[in-house]
Amino acid sequence: MNARILAAVAIALTSGAAGYFVHGAVEGSAIPVETMAAPPPDSIRVLYSLTAKRNDREVIALVDSAERHVYFAMYEFTLRDIADALVAAKKRGVDVEGVVDSEESAKSYGRPIVAELIAAGIPVKTEKHASGNGIMHIKALATEKAYALGSYNWTASATNENDELLEIGTSPQLVQTYNSILKKLIDQYPEADTTAADTEPAGVFDISEASEHVGQTARVRGTLINAHTSASGTVFLDFCRQYRSCPFSAVIFADDAKQFGDLSKFAGKEITVSGKISSYQSRAEIILRSPDQIRESRGE
Repeated sequence: MNARILAAVAIALTSGAAGYFVHGAVEGSAIPVETMAAPPPDSIRVLYSLTAKRNDREVIALVDSAERHVYFAMYEFTLRDIADALVAAKKRGVDVEGVVDSEESAKSYGRPIVAELIAAGIPVKTEKHASGNGIMHIKALATEKAYALGSYNWTASATNENDELLEIGTSPQLVQTYNSILKKLIDQYPEADTTAADTEPAGVFDISEASEHVGQTARVRGTLINAHTSASGTVFLDFCRQYRSCPFSAVIFADDAKQFGDLSKFAGKEITVSGKISSYQSRAEIILRSPDQIRESRGE
């Protein structure tokens, strides 16, 4: 199976065609851009997002062809056309169920989509790890006939701007495997709460209180001592002179660091950072992905 998938990925990345049927190890033939349906039995098609900029239409084709069920797990979900296809499938009697990331789905751009699905009677669950760590980062869909998975989020940027891969397959073994995983994932999480506001989280807490709110989305305030960049490019915001004994830290991963600019301007000032509080090595922590998650407290 691994050889077949790797071969499909290599073909997709080096060709200008919209996608490929893959039979056996390396055999393949280009399909027309207009073709949007599940591959033939026991085959794989791998799509590169920017070739045709219509990965959303491929996903919709799978949803439209489902007769018994559609299970999905999606980290970022903002595309109304895919939501409408899921609602239409539900209305024609297909069992539609899904799971989304608790933080992404609570934001202003994700919440309306989840609300639409729930209003149509579609159970949508949210990831809520007991430790407060981890995100629901899967991007996959499975029906009784086919599966689709890869790096592709259901967003406009993933469809039209980002480099993404989407694999669509009909291998009975893999269809069964992905259906089992997605159904198990859906069943273990609570139903989404579409009333929570991303701009007004659980509250504002001092760094000494943050550990009491692990798993919640909140704002945490403290005086920034230092913004330290590691050799890997990860930035650690230190709120104590002794880092190891400090009850709280904020982290910016290397991929996101450039957009924050020079954080030394906050040194010595009381700031507020916002996001989901997790626990790492017995310390409360917030991962910062956007500059709007950090600001001067100004009397909060």
